[in-house]
Amino acid sequence: MTIIRTEEGQENIYNGAGLQVAGTRGPGLQGLSPRELLEASLGLCISISLQKVMDVDGVDYDKSELVVEVSSAKPADGGNYFDQFQVELTLPKQLDPGYKQHLLSVVEKTCTISNTLAHNAVVTTSEAK
Repeated sequence: MTIIRTEEGQENIYNGAGLQVAGTRGPGLQGLSPRELLEASLGLCISISLQKVMDVDGVDYDKSELVVEVSSAKPADGGNYFDQFQVELTLPKQLDPGYKQHLLSVVEKTCTISNTLAHNAVVTTSEAK
């Protein structure tokens, strides 16, 4: 569970371990905006998924070379949602080109967040009791 509380004018984001990150209303400000958090969620899931696949496959790699960059875009008609996510991966240099292609072909299927975004998740809002 994630909890968001406004404290002294600052949106703070908590998990079970406590305060994790400051939120903000717009991109590029101190803290992360909702859009940046969504992009970060997808990017983190992709990164973890890639690492799990390589670990299961017994691949030796430099984790510091793995970089995931995510950007999102809204539709041209001005709709109030994101209809595109572009994920750009920098994979460890020592990986074989064929294995890199394998990773690209399985990573979206192994990431829960990319699967969720692709399958029209239902959002339900209610007042806490």
